[in-house]
Amino acid sequence: MHLVAGFASSGARWRAVCSCGYTTTPRVDERRALAALHTEHELSVPVCGLCGHDYTGRSWRQLRDVDLRILASGPAGDQFLACRDLPQSCRDGAAQRQMHLDRAAREGFGLPVPPPRLRVVPGGRR
Repeated sequence: MHLVAGFASSGARWRAVCSCGYTTTPRVDERRALAALHTEHELSVPVCGLCGHDYTGRSWRQLRDVDLRILASGPAGDQFLACRDLPQSCRDGAAQRQMHLDRAAREGFGLPVPPPRLRVVPGGRR
Protein backbone atom coordinates (compact mmCIF):
# COMPACT_ATOMS: atom_id res chain seq x y z
CA MET A 1 0.00 0.00 0.00
CA HIS A 2 1.23 3.41 -0.89
CA LEU A 3 -0.08 6.53 0.84
CA VAL A 4 1.75 9.76 1.54
CA ALA A 5 3.31 9.35 4.98
CA GLY A 6 4.60 12.89 5.31
CA PHE A 7 7.65 15.00 4.62
CA ALA A 8 11.26 15.02 5.73
CA SER A 9 13.49 18.07 5.69
CA SER A 10 16.77 17.89 3.88
CA GLY A 11 18.54 21.09 4.80
CA ALA A 12 16.40 23.91 3.39
CA ARG A 13 14.65 21.50 1.03
CA TRP A 14 11.88 18.90 1.43
CA ARG A 15 11.40 15.23 0.55
CA ALA A 16 7.99 13.55 0.32
CA VAL A 17 7.82 10.12 1.95
CA CYS A 18 5.53 7.22 0.99
CA SER A 19 4.16 4.75 3.55
CA CYS A 20 6.31 2.04 1.89
CA GLY A 21 9.47 4.04 2.62
CA TYR A 22 10.08 5.49 -0.84
CA THR A 23 11.44 9.05 -0.59
CA THR A 24 11.73 11.69 -3.31
CA THR A 25 14.86 13.68 -4.01
CA PRO A 26 15.00 17.06 -2.22
CA ARG A 27 12.64 19.75 -3.58
CA VAL A 28 12.24 23.48 -2.93
CA ASP A 29 8.99 23.10 -0.95
CA GLU A 30 6.50 20.49 0.27
CA ARG A 31 4.13 21.14 -2.64
CA ARG A 32 6.80 20.27 -5.21
CA ALA A 33 7.96 17.26 -3.20
CA LEU A 34 4.37 15.98 -3.09
CA ALA A 35 3.95 16.53 -6.84
CA ALA A 36 7.19 14.60 -7.43
CA LEU A 37 5.94 11.72 -5.28
CA HIS A 38 2.73 11.56 -7.32
CA THR A 39 4.63 11.48 -10.63
CA GLU A 40 7.59 9.27 -9.65
CA HIS A 41 5.85 6.72 -7.45
CA GLU A 42 2.51 5.00 -7.93
CA LEU A 43 0.28 5.78 -4.96
CA SER A 44 -2.65 3.51 -4.07
CA VAL A 45 -6.16 4.50 -5.10
CA PRO A 46 -7.87 5.69 -1.89
CA VAL A 47 -10.76 3.19 -1.85
CA CYS A 48 -11.76 1.05 1.13
CA GLY A 49 -11.13 -2.61 0.33
CA LEU A 50 -14.03 -3.68 2.54
CA CYS A 51 -16.98 -1.43 1.72
CA GLY A 52 -15.71 0.18 -1.49
CA HIS A 53 -16.06 3.79 -0.26
CA ASP A 54 -14.01 6.09 -2.52
CA TYR A 55 -11.98 8.80 -0.77
CA THR A 56 -10.59 10.38 -3.95
CA GLY A 57 -10.18 14.13 -3.66
CA ARG A 58 -9.26 14.19 0.02
CA SER A 59 -5.96 15.72 1.12
CA TRP A 60 -3.08 13.37 1.91
CA ARG A 61 -3.28 14.34 5.60
CA GLN A 62 -7.05 13.65 5.72
CA LEU A 63 -6.50 10.23 4.12
CA ARG A 64 -3.65 9.34 6.47
CA ASP A 65 -5.02 10.71 9.74
CA VAL A 66 -8.83 10.54 9.46
CA ASP A 67 -10.20 8.44 6.61
CA LEU A 68 -8.12 5.34 5.91
CA ARG A 69 -5.72 2.91 7.49
CA ILE A 70 -3.60 0.13 6.08
CA LEU A 71 -4.57 -3.36 7.27
CA ALA A 72 -2.83 -6.69 6.68
CA SER A 73 -4.61 -9.99 6.17
CA GLY A 74 -3.69 -13.61 5.76
CA PRO A 75 -0.42 -15.38 6.46
CA ALA A 76 1.32 -13.57 3.59
CA GLY A 77 0.46 -10.21 5.15
CA ASP A 78 -1.37 -8.90 2.09
CA GLN A 79 -2.19 -5.25 2.67
CA PHE A 80 -5.33 -3.30 1.83
CA LEU A 81 -6.92 0.02 2.71
CA ALA A 82 -9.91 0.17 5.05
CA CYS A 83 -12.03 2.88 6.62
CA ARG A 84 -10.39 4.00 9.86
CA ASP A 85 -11.99 2.44 12.97
CA LEU A 86 -14.27 0.29 10.73
CA PRO A 87 -17.52 2.23 11.29
CA GLN A 88 -20.83 0.37 11.09
CA SER A 89 -21.41 1.65 7.55
CA CYS A 90 -18.13 0.03 6.46
CA ARG A 91 -18.95 -3.29 8.13
CA ASP A 92 -22.44 -3.28 6.57
CA GLY A 93 -20.99 -2.47 3.14
CA ALA A 94 -18.42 -5.26 3.49
CA ALA A 95 -21.14 -7.76 4.44
CA GLN A 96 -23.24 -6.73 1.45
CA ARG A 97 -20.26 -7.01 -0.92
CA GLN A 98 -19.52 -10.48 0.47
CA MET A 99 -23.10 -11.59 -0.17
CA HIS A 100 -22.80 -10.46 -3.81
CA LEU A 101 -19.47 -12.28 -4.18
CA ASP A 102 -20.94 -15.45 -2.68
CA ARG A 103 -23.93 -15.28 -5.01
CA ALA A 104 -21.71 -14.70 -8.06
CA ALA A 105 -19.47 -17.64 -7.10
CA ARG A 106 -22.46 -19.96 -6.65
CA GLU A 107 -23.94 -18.90 -9.98
CA GLY A 108 -20.52 -19.23 -11.65
CA PHE A 109 -20.24 -22.83 -10.52
CA GLY A 110 -23.86 -23.57 -11.31
CA LEU A 111 -24.78 -24.19 -7.67
CA PRO A 112 -28.30 -23.39 -6.49
CA VAL A 113 -28.61 -20.14 -4.59
CA PRO A 114 -30.37 -20.70 -1.26
CA PRO A 115 -33.44 -18.57 -0.58
CA PRO A 116 -32.84 -15.52 1.61
CA ARG A 117 -33.28 -16.03 5.35
CA LEU A 118 -34.64 -13.39 7.65
CA ARG A 119 -33.41 -13.12 11.19
CA VAL A 120 -34.66 -11.08 14.09
CA VAL A 121 -32.17 -8.53 15.32
CA PRO A 122 -32.59 -7.53 18.96
CA GLY A 123 -33.04 -3.85 19.74
CA GLY A 124 -34.99 -1.24 17.90
CA ARG A 125 -38.15 0.46 19.11
CA ARG A 126 -40.41 -0.89 21.76
